[in-house]
Amino acid sequence: MKILVVGCETHFFFMEKEIELQNLINEYFTSSDYKIIENVIRGEKGTRVLEIFIDNEKGINIDEITKINKDLSSLIDEKIDMFNISNLVVSSPGAERPLKFYWQLKKHAGRVLEIEMNDGEKIEGKLEEFPESSDVKEGEEKITVEITVKEKGKKNTVYPREIKFKDIKEVKVKLRFTK
Repeated sequence: MKILVVGCETHFFFMEKEIELQNLINEYFTSSDYKIIENVIRGEKGTRVLEIFIDNEKGINIDEITKINKDLSSLIDEKIDMFNISNLVVSSPGAERPLKFYWQLKKHAGRVLEIEMNDGEKIEGKLEEFPESSDVKEGEEKITVEITVKEKGKKNTVYPREIKFKDIKEVKVKLRFTK
């Protein structure tokens, strides 16, 4: 997983450290059930923050995040002279972030998704069918969403729509707040 550098001046020395850091992080997660969703470095010299967003198929809790944060912090301090990273933050992606991988959708079955297709079409629908990824050839993964069409003065029409994951530009879980 490549590290995204936001708002930082980049020079050759920092790029070498970035690669070293990226390799260390990847190595740490190789032997775990957690997957790296995104690595981001934010801030300016002296106040840079490294954010590592992780997830797994079952979800992640605060105790697990705390342990990983401590382990990684110690490992980075021990192995790399991070001259310009002042803080490490390990976190789950959060509900507001897009889902980047097919396997992330599994735990959201039954929830409403906001989907933007590669062609710009926007779809909102309830995630219904989620075939096991082992049953499907990579690159051909599909989901089925239940779309509700509301017409004034008529009964709502509900129909299923099958969507190839590779045709999705961005997908987010729609947050619903009830009283």
